[in-house]
Amino acid sequence: MGFNFRGLAFKQSLMILVAVTVIVGLIFGIMTSKMSSQLEEMTIENGEQISLANVTYIDKLFDAGKHVGEDAASTLSNSRMTKAELDEFLTHTLATARNLVPHIVAVVVAFEQGMGPETPKGEFMRLARFVDNETKLITGANYQDKEWYASTRDAHSSRWQEPFIGEFVDEPIAVYTVPIFHKDKKGNEVLAGVLAVDMSIEFLKETVAAAQVPNSGFAMVLSEKNVPVAFPKYIAEGRGEKEIAVKEFNNKNLVPFDRRGKKDKGLILGSVVGDEEAAIYYTTMKSNNWTFMVVWPAQKFLEQRQSSVRLFVVLAACGYAVLLVIMLLISFRVAKPLKELSAAAKKLGNGDFDVAIPQMKGHDEVAEFAWAFSNMLSSLKDHVERQKDMKRIERELDLARNIQLSTLPREECEENSDDDRHELSQFLLPAKEVGGDFYDFFKIDNDHLCVMVGDVSGKGVPAALFMMISRIILRTMTKNMKSVVNAFNSTNFALAKRNRLNMFVTVWAGIIDLRTGHVEFASAGHNPPAVRHSDGTVEFVNSKSGLVLAAMEDTLYQSQSFDLKTGDSLFLFTDGVTEATNSRDELFGDKRLLETLERGGDLKPAETCAFVKKSIDDFVQDAPQFDDITMLTVKFIGNDEPVWERYEKTVDVAKDNQGALKSFVENILTPMDGAKKMQMQDAWQRYEKIVDVIPENQDILTAFVEGILAPMEASMKSQMQINIAIDEIYSNIVKFSGATSVTLIVEIRKATLDARLTFIDNGAAFDPLKQADPDVTSSAEEREIGGLGIFIVKKTMDSVSYRRNGDQNELAITKRLS
Repeated sequence: MGFNFRGLAFKQSLMILVAVTVIVGLIFGIMTSKMSSQLEEMTIENGEQISLANVTYIDKLFDAGKHVGEDAASTLSNSRMTKAELDEFLTHTLATARNLVPHIVAVVVAFEQGMGPETPKGEFMRLARFVDNETKLITGANYQDKEWYASTRDAHSSRWQEPFIGEFVDEPIAVYTVPIFHKDKKGNEVLAGVLAVDMSIEFLKETVAAAQVPNSGFAMVLSEKNVPVAFPKYIAEGRGEKEIAVKEFNNKNLVPFDRRGKKDKGLILGSVVGDEEAAIYYTTMKSNNWTFMVVWPAQKFLEQRQSSVRLFVVLAACGYAVLLVIMLLISFRVAKPLKELSAAAKKLGNGDFDVAIPQMKGHDEVAEFAWAFSNMLSSLKDHVERQKDMKRIERELDLARNIQLSTLPREECEENSDDDRHELSQFLLPAKEVGGDFYDFFKIDNDHLCVMVGDVSGKGVPAALFMMISRIILRTMTKNMKSVVNAFNSTNFALAKRNRLNMFVTVWAGIIDLRTGHVEFASAGHNPPAVRHSDGTVEFVNSKSGLVLAAMEDTLYQSQSFDLKTGDSLFLFTDGVTEATNSRDELFGDKRLLETLERGGDLKPAETCAFVKKSIDDFVQDAPQFDDITMLTVKFIGNDEPVWERYEKTVDVAKDNQGALKSFVENILTPMDGAKKMQMQDAWQRYEKIVDVIPENQDILTAFVEGILAPMEASMKSQMQINIAIDEIYSNIVKFSGATSVTLIVEIRKATLDARLTFIDNGAAFDPLKQADPDVTSSAEEREIGGLGIFIVKKTMDSVSYRRNGDQNELAITKRLS
């Protein structure tokens, strides 16, 4: 058989050879990349599985220590104690903390010069230390220049310190420090000192030692400054601590590991011990910004990939050799079908998508090429159809966006809410075509304006639908009930009852009395608004946030209030404002928002929204918008007219209703006699709550009582004593009574600031008051277990009583809240 080196067959064979070479190379590259990607994914998945349980456990302990510190610092900020009271407080705080986190070994409080109890001059430091199964109280000094004190004092903020061995605690500890503030004579908050919670980090070493990491791997923990604080003992054998350092490859060079600019978790290549290469999966712990790492030797990590690459190379080489042998046999069969395919390609290039692709028999390259060509034609047809569908979807999303935005009021005249006693403006920019943010404003009556902002969980169409439902229900309830709290309660019940997708919405809503500037409001997990006062100062509204709407059907919200003065502006917003993020992953933040509002000066509401939006744009620059941005500003102007109390009665003129109108007026104008006033002052208001007997419901009862007592402005000491009493009584019921449900009845008498709590359970009969009081003069080892909790309740309450009512226990406590 003759062979023409210039003929089409040779050229086609040569082209096929080149094409196959390119294809094999591409397949090799793709397969190698895919195998590397799969191995990396497997490694990441393995690292996530190992990290998840350990990080959750560690975060839980550090979060608990953090909450202990913040609660204790809050108590010290709100009450000034004597030395004896401080010692008792530190001892009790340490005991309570160790019940939650046994790794907490000390609680420390250090004051600024002259701010300590009974210390008009000089410094004062006191430490409660748990050692040898008992609590010791120690006095310290010379702490002003210590890192844990100075960093918290200078920053005026809480933080986890780098681990160190303390002066009074002879083991490595992690310290959570919280600033303590007192109010001076002018009512300004000044730094009084620092509270520290010392937590032993020995449990970290036990945790990483117990972590089961395959392929000769191990776990370790780094501090916030990337210092190793916990790692298996065997990797430190024969090495100094400085030789154990996490490094990563940067342009083929090993440099110290730096988490800045990285995601919260990920996989890197680097080293831990010496220059031995390793694959390292890291996870950032949210509680203290430390890092949990899972480390594998690089040899194990790369071994499987190298084996697969070698196998693929062998198979590719064998196939290439076979191709060379049969190339000449198939070259003469290529020319004709290629011409047919070329003609079909020309028609396709001219837009003929109905062109017939020649059907090639066999399984050679030409047949595969024809099949690929046919497949390409089908894909092109599908792509064209998908493009048509995408345009249709874009048109429908644009329509949905317009419908959503059209449901929100744009001008006050649309709501008949405009008058000369206020100015109002709003702004909303969804992150996607449709969003979950909303705002609303409308008048309850001529003198009361309701304003609100909300943010639905999630993004896109589901959030938009849930937003519209939530806004309509909340708006309707508020208008009908004329009360934000009642509207929140009813809306929450309506949304939570059939919330099968477990969505929720945060809302802040308030009703402004346009005559006086008094604002009644409630918050369902939403950011508190800011107030820019007429004197130029800016602050956030003191807002106690309740649970988000649609989470639980029986949630009750708390009514709160504050007052606007003439010239004050109220600025409502969603977290898209404060959580706007720039390219360096920095948040716009609350502080920057307050500075922006203060810097803006006395702007009109519309100008305020525009000024804040420009500040956000200058901050984020080219970074994409991830969340909806919503703002609403109200400027209170008020007037000089006297405030009138308004009453209304409607009667039928067809009937003789003169007497009814007369009685209506007399009831308003006739004041109550003294006896009736006294009767109302002495009346008890009654509230009731029923829960299942499980430990988790203690927080529900505590929150229930705090919500009732908050308006009475009880002292911090009284509130804390009541919370401790609830803790002790409910714990006894859970542990010993065998009850299945507890009813808590709260009765308050505002005239005398009295509160009475009655616990009713269906457990076995038991009178705790018959138990002998423990001998508190004895040491903890000598004293018998039990009875201390009820003893504390009896000592802190004004009265404690018990009775067996049928098959139920009733334990009642009474406390004067002054």
